[in-house]
Amino acid sequence: MKGFAHIDFDAVAPLHPSDKVAGRVAARGEHFEWSPAPHHTHSADPIPVRRPCEGELKQASFVDLTGVKVARLTVIGIAAEIVSGNGTNWVVRCVCGSYETRKAKFIKACAAGNNPGEDEPMCDWCNKTRKLQRGIHHPKKAAAAAEAIQEAAR
Repeated sequence: MKGFAHIDFDAVAPLHPSDKVAGRVAARGEHFEWSPAPHHTHSADPIPVRRPCEGELKQASFVDLTGVKVARLTVIGIAAEIVSGNGTNWVVRCVCGSYETRKAKFIKACAAGNNPGEDEPMCDWCNKTRKLQRGIHHPKKAAAAAEAIQEAAR
C-alpha cells in the first residue's frame, strides 16, 4: 500500500460507479473536476436580481429579457451585484436548478435560433456532464492516471 500513497485518488474515478455515466468515466480513469467558464458566474443558490431602471427602459436598443425561455435556461432578471463593462449580465436558471449569468447578446442569439457554440443552451455544469455522457474526455489525463496506478502497483 505504500506505493499508492503518492496517487491522488480523487483524480481516479470511484471503484463502484453509481450510474452508467459514472461507469464510463471510471472505465477511462477520467478525473471529474469542474469549474465554470471564466466569464460566467455559477451558483446553486439564487443570484440577486434587479429590475431594469428607467434609463435602461428609455433606451431604444434595450430589450427586457425577463421571463424568456431558451432551451434549458429561463431568464430571471438583471444581475444586481455583478457588473462588467461589456454589456448587461442577466441571471438565468437552468432546469437542473443552478443559476448562472449570461449576456443579453447570447440570450437574444439563442432565442433567434442562432445558437453560438453549443447544441442546446444550458448551464456550464450540465454542459460538462453532457460531454461526459457523449464520451468526450481528456485521454492524456486518463493515460497519466493509469500510468501512475501501474507504477504504484510495481
